[in-house]
Amino acid sequence: MMLRFDFPKTLNDLLDDSLTTAGVASTRSYPAMDIAEQENEYVAIAELPGVKKEDIKITFENDLLTVQGERKPYAIPEEARVLLNEMRVREFSRSIRIPVGIDVNNISAELENGILRIVLPKSQEARIHTIAIK
Repeated sequence: MMLRFDFPKTLNDLLDDSLTTAGVASTRSYPAMDIAEQENEYVAIAELPGVKKEDIKITFENDLLTVQGERKPYAIPEEARVLLNEMRVREFSRSIRIPVGIDVNNISAELENGILRIVLPKSQEARIHTIAIK
């Protein structure tokens, strides 16, 4: 009888599972985010599948954008036998420093189909100004 043991994959799965339990920091950042800079604004996009807007809190303080919330569990019927359970149910918090001045009074956010889009308009001082030569 031959037994195959995929050591690296199994070890990585074990470590990943142990590092993502409540109260212990994960090696992966969640939620996954992208940030793009445009001429007059930054746009941050976060993947939040299965998270409702009332379970998300967004703050901007001291140049730090923070997205926090909770992915709540879905109902599993009592008679069901779970064969695979990979979806994480947990609280999350992700902070990213924005290096230029932001017009905090005009920050907006929308959540559609599990994608959170945050628009961070640059302050007038942080925008590119063209200087005419005399």
